[in-house]
Amino acid sequence: MSLAWDMYQQRQIGEVGGKASRAASSADKAHARLVQLEDKLDSLALTCQALWELVRESTELSDEMITAKVMEIDLRDGVKDNAMGTTGRRCAGCDRAIGKRHIKCMYCGHAIKKEHTFQP
Repeated sequence: MSLAWDMYQQRQIGEVGGKASRAASSADKAHARLVQLEDKLDSLALTCQALWELVRESTELSDEMITAKVMEIDLRDGVKDNAMGTTGRRCAGCDRAIGKRHIKCMYCGHAIKKEHTFQP
């Protein structure tokens, strides 16, 4: 009985070790993707700052004006969350709810108009 129990325990340990190894691999992949996204975010922030400084230097616009516009855009969906949300979109063709990333209705195929320029 002791030999059978030992074999069972070893198999259980092996299975747990395999699961731990797969979890570690998954965590490593997620970390690598996070680093990529952070780099992309830094690059986009730098580009936005450069564009804003060029616009500010070439126009009568001020930092206060862009801050106010950011707040206005943020609040368009009724939530102050520092994100460009979309209101509950509905299809003009069939009046069903549409996901914010859809470009056409999955029910009737009607093309969905973008709510803002940078919407995917």
